Amino acid sequence: MIEQTFKVEIGPFNAAIVKIAYQLTDQQYKFDSKINTSGIFDTFYTFKANYATAGLINEDRLITASYEQEAQSSSHIRKKKLLFDNNGILKGRTSSKDGIEKNVSIEPLKKHADCFDIQTALMMLITQFKNNKSCNMQKTIFNGKKIYHITLEDNGRILFKDKKVAISGEAHKCTAFIHQENVEEGDLLWQVSSERSINFYLMKDKITSLPFLLKVEIRTTPLGKLEAYMTDLKIKE
Repeated sequence: MIEQTFKVEIGPFNAAIVKIAYQLTDQQYKFDSKINTSGIFDTFYTFKANYATAGLINEDRLITASYEQEAQSSSHIRKKKLLFDNNGILKGRTSSKDGIEKNVSIEPLKKHADCFDIQTALMMLITQFKNNKSCNMQKTIFNGKKIYHITLEDNGRILFKDKKVAISGEAHKCTAFIHQENVEEGDLLWQVSSERSINFYLMKDKITSLPFLLKVEIRTTPLGKLEAYMTDLKIKE
């Protein structure tokens, strides 16, 4: 099990604290994340959210069993739960805004979709990197409303060293590009422009072979450079 905490800075501002935790076995996976704005961002735009994904692993296939999210901004509270069949196919969605609930049946997508939430896509990356130390990957995500395409490129091994991160050593630098048809309102995880690449650095734990994230950066945003760097790491066998 991997548990990590990240501090997010945008330009000169402390923007948010992000926590992620994942479990991976031969039969199942689980990925949870939390985000809370901090500093001046929390003063002018309060946002906090929890995301939880769980599923099974059949050979190399990840089969999502559950996904839930809850997001609270300065003005609204939104919740969403995706409903799957036994084969991991998305069948429906329950959602609410400020307590008003809505249930929607979802027709099968005519185009191919690799998964239905970004956390399962991250688990696909984690399992791939664990097995062969490569982050080259292309995945299509269908969340029941919109389609997203994620392309990841492996830029090779580097000697990672950053004064803001306590761990240094051999890591892989990777680049991600996200194409989204529309930004999903109320979901801060998707507030990334497809015109900007996302650089991130991965390292494997020598004992468990589980990958963990050292740092994420977007070199330019309207407010300056974005950096999310690891401040705490816990690894449990």
